Amino acid sequence: MISGMRLPSGMRSARLNAPYGRGKERDMTQQEPSTISQRDLIEASNTAGFFQLLDAHIEEADIGRGKVSIRVDERLMHPQMIVHGGVIFTLADTAMSMALLSTLPADTRISTIEAKINYLLPVRTGELVAEASIVQQGRSIAVLEATVYNIQEGTRQAVARLLGTFHIARQKQAV
Repeated sequence: MISGMRLPSGMRSARLNAPYGRGKERDMTQQEPSTISQRDLIEASNTAGFFQLLDAHIEEADIGRGKVSIRVDERLMHPQMIVHGGVIFTLADTAMSMALLSTLPADTRISTIEAKINYLLPVRTGELVAEASIVQQGRSIAVLEATVYNIQEGTRQAVARLLGTFHIARQKQAV
């Protein structure tokens, strides 16, 4: 997972035009030109050791959306020969992190405060894809949701749903 992830300092971005409101939704459809690019965010994340270990791939991190995938193989199974729930959770949590990081300045740290997952179906083969989006984002707290799908033989089936709350640790601004 990428909780506590901090992007390299060379990656700069700017806040979205929409104001951070207490209880107000942010406009996730506009992005300033200086916001971190999807390519840079994906590149920084895909080179993280844990993702290389799992052979997971960040596919999307763009204006409040995140997408992460992994091919199912025996390394991901527990003794009952189904994908370990921790793998599914990691994909969903990472997709949510990507969605949130795509809206924040590069020097902003985030961490998962809490998350609730519902496992819907066991997974034995195919590919797992987690897709996430922002439900609500304030100045220091964000709520996101993710769905994990099992894709095999052209069929896409939801296997888990996750709802997570994240802390946004913004840098203090000089007065």
